Amino acid sequence: MREPNFSEFQLQQAINSAYIRHVFETEGDWMFAHVPSLIDEHDLGWDSAFYFPWLRHLPHSYHNGCNFFIQYKLSGQLTSSGAKEWECWNEEYFRFKIPHSTKDAAGKFFDDYHQWDCLKKLANQRYPTFYATNSTLSKDELQKSTKAGTLLDETPLLDVRSVKARHKHVTFTNTSESFLLHSDVEEAPQKPFRNLFSTLLEEGSISFEKSTKDIFDSLSEMDGNNEEWHNDLSRIANAPRAVPRDLQTWRKYVLLISFVRKHIGAELLWYPDNR
Repeated sequence: MREPNFSEFQLQQAINSAYIRHVFETEGDWMFAHVPSLIDEHDLGWDSAFYFPWLRHLPHSYHNGCNFFIQYKLSGQLTSSGAKEWECWNEEYFRFKIPHSTKDAAGKFFDDYHQWDCLKKLANQRYPTFYATNSTLSKDELQKSTKAGTLLDETPLLDVRSVKARHKHVTFTNTSESFLLHSDVEEAPQKPFRNLFSTLLEEGSISFEKSTKDIFDSLSEMDGNNEEWHNDLSRIANAPRAVPRDLQTWRKYVLLISFVRKHIGAELLWYPDNR
């Protein structure tokens, strides 16, 4: 397998910078990329995270108040017909590994899926959670794409929310529109960075009642040991009998805005659409 001549951190730095610039050009805001230490990354599962206030996803209280998460992976290129997944592509392809290789107490290596489990937990809460990887092995090409402003178009994204099972490897080609996940093959679409915002904003166009329920459900899964948090949520959930049924969603909506302001210190940009 041919390996890239740049590090995962180099890839992360280049793409974060390109994405921050893209968001400024399209939305008019300079966004801050949260980058945890290696120790914190083990608990969080992601390499970079952002808070985008125009998304309907809540700022996550445990994850630095962010609502958009990226884990970077370096892909190597398989060039031989004897490569394990060759028959899936019948041409040269890229591959990255999801688990880390870790030693157990006896000194034997095993596949550690802790990072994947953390990402999948976020994805199951419907947070935009992605693997981003390289489609070149050359640092010079990476630099040229950055200067040309095409890096986001050339960065494949795997949406963790779309993956059903736990896998070891992810493969793709420069011309494929999908990833293949192995060992039991599962197909997942590639999502280019440049179109990501429009896709996420389209996801946000859901009914007022459903969005209110989704936000309440997401809050219920956070801060499991915070008694005040869950007491306040219980009061929101239990509407007084005097509140008519058709006004209960409005009541929950108003109380959730106050709840998020109190416990997270953020404002929700989420509005009814009368559907």
